[in-house]
Amino acid sequence: MLYDDRYHLHVGYYENGEDFEAIAYKRQSQETWDIFFDFEQYGLSKPVLRTRLKDGAMWIFSIDKDELNSHYGAEKFKQWLSAQRLI
Repeated sequence: MLYDDRYHLHVGYYENGEDFEAIAYKRQSQETWDIFFDFEQYGLSKPVLRTRLKDGAMWIFSIDKDELNSHYGAEKFKQWLSAQRLI
């Protein structure tokens, strides 16, 4: 997968004493952002089925949107954290 180096966004969850952060990268020539999370940074086991990596982090989900803002990205990340029972 090729990413547009001009666009990336940090999305985080900083509530209830938690501090989780992921990075969103914009795909080249597509209206999609891929979200990557560094499981090892938080002392968490990596999922077996996830294999796509970027800068040591693992792909966790994508957002189909041309323009992504930190609020929307953080809300989707919070939903993912909740589904994984990390929060």
